[in-house]
Amino acid sequence: LKPTRGPSNISRSSPRAKQVESQSFAGMRALHLPNRRKGQKYVTLEDLALECGCLINLSDTVESLKQNISGKKFCPIQNIHFMINSFEIPNEAQLKDHLDMSTRFMLSWHSPMA
Repeated sequence: LKPTRGPSNISRSSPRAKQVESQSFAGMRALHLPNRRKGQKYVTLEDLALECGCLINLSDTVESLKQNISGKKFCPIQNIHFMINSFEIPNEAQLKDHLDMSTRFMLSWHSPMA
């Protein structure tokens, strides 16, 4: 019988096994979301709707969307920022004034709570 090729017949102490293990862990690390203390990423309103599990109406205010995010991320509304071209979108503005469902913008937030 010939031994089969692949990671199953490699001993755990061999360098090849460590490489295979590190590749599988690297794949998991690539999918890791930012921790709940702070985060910064480019998103669309569609992305936020999926993440928060809510419907987003373009006539809503920015602050109402920040309330949904605040509940998910356990951080105050004043620590959540929506930015386009380095300019922050004000809380009083309606979403349709600055965004549509597919416009990418920077969402940054930080939580003082652990």
